[in-house]
Amino acid sequence: MSFDASVSLNVQTRAERGKNAARRLRADGFVPVTVYGGGNEPLSGAINKRELGALLRAHGRNKIFNLNYDGAASSVKIADMQLDPIKGTLVHLDLMRISLTEKSEFEVTIKIVGEPEGVKTNGGILGIPTHALKVRCLPGDLPDVIEVDVSKLDIGGHIYVKDLQLGDKVEIRTSGDVTIATVVAPAAEEVAAPTEEATAEPEVIKKGKAEEEK
Repeated sequence: MSFDASVSLNVQTRAERGKNAARRLRADGFVPVTVYGGGNEPLSGAINKRELGALLRAHGRNKIFNLNYDGAASSVKIADMQLDPIKGTLVHLDLMRISLTEKSEFEVTIKIVGEPEGVKTNGGILGIPTHALKVRCLPGDLPDVIEVDVSKLDIGGHIYVKDLQLGDKVEIRTSGDVTIATVVAPAAEEVAAPTEEATAEPEVIKKGKAEEEK
């Protein structure tokens, strides 16, 4: 399941605001964060960048974890990660407080498993247009990933959201008609276009005939 009380991060208070203060925090190895939800006032703080990176590498961004602040702990999830548009580095993190006893909506990554029959035996191409699904459940019932087995897919076959079975505890909120995976036939080889020499040849023959008639 996606909540583990042993997975936690410490957040430090952030008194200074503004771009310059945030820039200094990042230079010191911290990521500015805002924590909201749970009926409490938003909290501005900072999290150690290395510790956050270790959590993301081990558990992914869907992990619910404990956020330690002033001797108390709140279960939170990552609501938004703001990246620098040029460098791609993390510049700000939004965290949402989560109640462990109330259902919430989450986005869960799809993990494709297996090799489609249509790819293995007929040279088809696997298409994966959907990479995550929205679900609603208790935090303790949240899957880390949603595995989709595509091994039986032949050419022309599809797997839709409505084909998935996640049990009674997880409600899928994404439309059932959304395609998760499909196998299509390999593209036909393109016929080579005629070269300039080939297209010019009939004109040369024409001219030759015209000269003979004269």
